[in-house]
Amino acid sequence: MSGDLVMDTCLLAGEIILKNGGETYRAEETMALIARAAGMDNVNSFVTPTCLIMSYRCMDKDYTRMIRTPSRTIDLHKVTLVNDVSRKFVSGKMTLAQAYRKLQEIDRKKPIYPWWLQNLAAGIASGAFIVLIGATWFDILPTVFAGIIVNVSVYYLEAYLRVKIFTEFLAAFLGGMVVFLLYRLFPHLHLDLMIIGTMLPLFPGIAVTNSLRDLMAGDLMAGVSRGVEAVLTALSVAAATAIILSMAR
Repeated sequence: MSGDLVMDTCLLAGEIILKNGGETYRAEETMALIARAAGMDNVNSFVTPTCLIMSYRCMDKDYTRMIRTPSRTIDLHKVTLVNDVSRKFVSGKMTLAQAYRKLQEIDRKKPIYPWWLQNLAAGIASGAFIVLIGATWFDILPTVFAGIIVNVSVYYLEAYLRVKIFTEFLAAFLGGMVVFLLYRLFPHLHLDLMIIGTMLPLFPGIAVTNSLRDLMAGDLMAGVSRGVEAVLTALSVAAATAIILSMAR
């Protein structure tokens, strides 16, 4: 098999996993499995949250390449599809060329749910959560609206602000201002509970989970970096919340 095609396939599979919310150890294992199944020797893969490095030996020639993944999102459906492709190739049900073409299709695939539905789901999740912590039915609609604002703000602010912590801070502040203004108009609403629900779309649940799984898998660098990323997100949300609550006093 062509060493270049093997490299392209391995790196594309790892990149899709990494930039769509998969764990770093999963990306490393997938890349290594594909390379070994293709007959490569001395296979080594190294992945961090922002880059992938792959090396192996093919017909007395060494191959090494690195790519960066500066932007990441959450689409676990694509991670599942990549896992399916790697299993089929390893088991011999798919050729390397077919696997590479399939991975290209997965990479170009649009999200399984449309953008408007993702925003609506974020708002409904925000509104439903505050019911569990004692909010009244009057608090739900403002929280749903603010949760949608937060989710939309993160998407559009990322195009202008390259620093993730600033993007999340501004999105949290905008959502908090929405519920704060509604609280001023309707003082019977519960501001503290509405703010908690509004910030729910920013909660770094997957980052925390992946950090713990990477640490347990022995990937200390990736686990610590993902943990720091989650802490920075929490700090940005906490700072925005503190500003909103101080204005309400």
